[in-house]
Parts: sequence; C-alpha cells; structure tokens
Amino acid sequence: MPSPTGTEPQAEEVSPQPPDPTKVERGGPKSAIKHKDYKAFDRLAHILGLDTKADLGLSGRVCAKAWMASDSFKPAYDELVRDWIDSRWDKAVDGMTRKRAPKLNKIADAISKAPERYMSPTGVINKEGFGEIDHYALCLVRLRTANDSNPNGLFVGKTCSQEQKDKMLWQAMMRGGAEAWRVRKRRNRLSAVNG
Repeated sequence: MPSPTGTEPQAEEVSPQPPDPTKVERGGPKSAIKHKDYKAFDRLAHILGLDTKADLGLSGRVCAKAWMASDSFKPAYDELVRDWIDSRWDKAVDGMTRKRAPKLNKIADAISKAPERYMSPTGVINKEGFGEIDHYALCLVRLRTANDSNPNGLFVGKTCSQEQKDKMLWQAMMRGGAEAWRVRKRRNRLSAVNG
C-alpha cells in the first residue's frame, strides 16, 4: 500500500468550516446589540466600534462622549432636543418621569414609507405637521448621513446593513436622551434651590 504524499488529502483532514452565522464579531457594526446597552458608556463605545481606541490610552467612555460631541452626532441630536424633546419636557409636571422614545422599528418604518419627507438637497426640511415619530426619523436620517460621510463617522470604511447602522445610532440616541434628561433635572434642581 503506497504512503500518502503531501499533495494528497489525508482521511483525517477536515475542510475549513464556514463561520457560524449566529456568532457575531466582538465590537463594532456586527456586535449583538441589546435594548439597554446605551446605559453604560463603555458598552455603547463597544457597540459603536469606538473601544478600539484603547490602544491610545483612551477609555470607551471618553471615546463615546467625544463622538457624541462631534459633528457626527451633536448637531442632529441637538435639533431633536430643541425641536421636540424640550417642548415635551416643558409641558410636563414636576416630578414626572422621562417619557420613553418611540420604538426604532416604527421610526425606520416611517422613513421607508416617505423618505423624501426627511431628506432635502438643501438640508432644509419643512417640519410643519411633524409629530414625535417624524422628529426622531429626521434625527436618524441626519445621523445616517453624517456617519456615512464625515471623516470621523462611524461607518466610514465599514460595511454593515442599514438595520445594523440604525441599531447602533439608536443606542446613541437613547444615551443622548438619558444625558439630556439628567442635565435638565440637575438644572431644574439648581434653579429651585437658587430661585
């Protein structure tokens, strides 16, 4: 019986297995995202793919906060707070809890049904008749655009589905809401003490 040569496949050799589709890479656009991941800055940084800056000595918390203060997040989110969220909070009674944002799937559905409502070649959008879903949808569309095109955008040079991008941006929007609420409550307490 002839011995096998190096070019003939061995009986014990196993062909490489394709990656398990249920597993996701750790961090970044393909990371599994849970509903309340936004509550911890380090987890948010991990989801957004910003925790890779650790080799520079920056914590995920610092990276997430820096990105949220950048042109890739702040202008669109500040517009949402100014045009919608603050007006809802101004009408609230003392001691109320923060109202939950609408569900991401409802926002994505609104965008898919009427994308022209949230986009304009000039960037100026007619917000007449906008409701809660519309304001959140406009913010999400602006965040998509900023993070696809800004040099420090989350998606520059990366490939992931629109659904995955939306989930990542939604977590940042939820964190932005939590931060805005915390700042507002502190400001209200200070004005009550000083008033």
